[in-house]
Amino acid sequence: MNSLLTGFSLIFFAAVCGGVFAVPIKLRRRFELENLYVIAGAVTMILLPLVVGSLFLPSWHEAMMRTPAKVLWVGLGFGFAWGIGAVTFGYGVNLAGLSLGYAVIMGINTAVGSMLPILVRSPWELHTAGGLLIVGGIAACIVGVAICGRAGFLREHCESRSGGAPQKFEPDDAPVKPASTAAAAKDQAQSQTSARNFRLGLTFCVISGVLSACANLGFAFTSPIARMAKELGGQPIISSLGSWFPVYWGGFAATLLWFGGLQVARKSWRKNVGRGALRDWGLAMVMGVLWFLAMIPYGMGAYCLGQLGTSVGWAVDIASSLIVANVLGFLTGEWKTAPPGARRALFTGLGVLVLAMVILGKGNAMLTH
Repeated sequence: MNSLLTGFSLIFFAAVCGGVFAVPIKLRRRFELENLYVIAGAVTMILLPLVVGSLFLPSWHEAMMRTPAKVLWVGLGFGFAWGIGAVTFGYGVNLAGLSLGYAVIMGINTAVGSMLPILVRSPWELHTAGGLLIVGGIAACIVGVAICGRAGFLREHCESRSGGAPQKFEPDDAPVKPASTAAAAKDQAQSQTSARNFRLGLTFCVISGVLSACANLGFAFTSPIARMAKELGGQPIISSLGSWFPVYWGGFAATLLWFGGLQVARKSWRKNVGRGALRDWGLAMVMGVLWFLAMIPYGMGAYCLGQLGTSVGWAVDIASSLIVANVLGFLTGEWKTAPPGARRALFTGLGVLVLAMVILGKGNAMLTH
């Protein structure tokens, strides 16, 4: 039970870091997003893993050399896909809307990232009582994410209505004023464009939901590196860092390719130096540290949870990060003007997520005893 408590505590800590890591985005002054992400990505995926690995897991390099090349390529591939998922996240949320987009992405992320490791590595566990509880807990996570997304949609819908110009109401018997042909054509064109953008946004959200889960899949399928590092004398709980190396390298390749390319195309690389750049460099590095802490403790916690740690842990991590994000939203006044229905939906969704984590913990405890 102590191992389970340690595992869930580490995963919740990772979720807290994941919930606040994007704060520097709002605080930047000189940098564009592409400037921020390249620096943060370098800190998260290159610098810190090498430093931590050298200090606490000196056998990581030899462990990778002894691991079959196929495992390394799998990690690199999943890492690259995870990086592309991070890129499509922004486009999907921008086109489909924050609440709906986040709900779709997190729901798919939870389902794919949690279920695939079970189905591939230990499908027989699904026929046990503990396995059924875990499947039920994952389903509850998806439902909770969807309810929270609905709450956000209700909040944004209310704010958009109240923020618009007041409508002029006409009596029922007032004559209908025909709209001009040009105005009608313009409205129809705008409606078609909006619908097309919405469909495109949902497509990006689905892609992001699948690809964002590849971080967990890469970590799960590169576990031979962690096992080899352990055999070479590494501490069991820190040996999981070895599995992150190829995933990180693949993710940074995608980040550098996209956001580095944007810096070249937009000439925003010039903003990396000059007045005020040092402040934003500091914010980017803080963002990188928080991003790193959102993943490494998760891997350590997943190890503590046992055989199905990457399935149970991923669902708990997503659910916890959503709870943390909404708590921060309350503290910063995002829900101050939300209608009662939106708040009730939010509290219901958060309650379902807490229940889901209890179910997952119970299921995991049954399978590890």
